[in-house]
Amino acid sequence: MLSNLNNLKEKLQNKDSGDEVTSLYYLIKELGCLPDIIGREYEVVYEGNKIVKIIQKPIPIPTLQVLIQELNEDNKRQEKEMKKSQRRGKK
Repeated sequence: MLSNLNNLKEKLQNKDSGDEVTSLYYLIKELGCLPDIIGREYEVVYEGNKIVKIIQKPIPIPTLQVLIQELNEDNKRQEKEMKKSQRRGKK
């Protein structure tokens, strides 16, 4: 029996595209933290091996554009799958 982490790993590795950005997008989506990611970037300050503070910064425009592009592509994939399933159901 697979653990939750192994199930997530299988879902992410079985996606059509092997692109790192797409895999990261699917991970964010599966974890349900997309609203927390949009518009935010974090800088972690270390002192040795210890985290001293985490600074929240606005997301850079190019990174936001990549994320929006992934959102659009995912939306198109979902619409395509929905149309396929609707066609199969009518036959």
